[in-house]
Amino acid sequence: MTHDPNDIVKVYSGSMEIVETYQQILKEAGIESQVVGEALTTVFGNAIPDTVELWVHQRDGEKAAAAIRTYEQEVQDEDQPQHPHPTDAPKPSPAPRHKEPYVNPNPSGE
Repeated sequence: MTHDPNDIVKVYSGSMEIVETYQQILKEAGIESQVVGEALTTVFGNAIPDTVELWVHQRDGEKAAAAIRTYEQEVQDEDQPQHPHPTDAPKPSPAPRHKEPYVNPNPSGE
């Protein structure tokens, strides 16, 4: 079976916000894409997860996946702390547990 380069492949499915972000990334990379399933989000909201899909032509599938991976790596790198925690000092020990004093519910002894 031969594959037509105009065949459509799904490169991502998830929330509408992420799909729209990825569609913009693909557009900037010169890759034509189509969002499918947004009507289900309008009707059902988030009740059905991963219903919004991002489709591209098969000939652009690898390039699209690479663009998404590059974007994800850039976002992950930005999320790294700019000032890591110091490693030369150990973490402080937890605070001692406070024990409530015993109070006799029947002080008269009856």
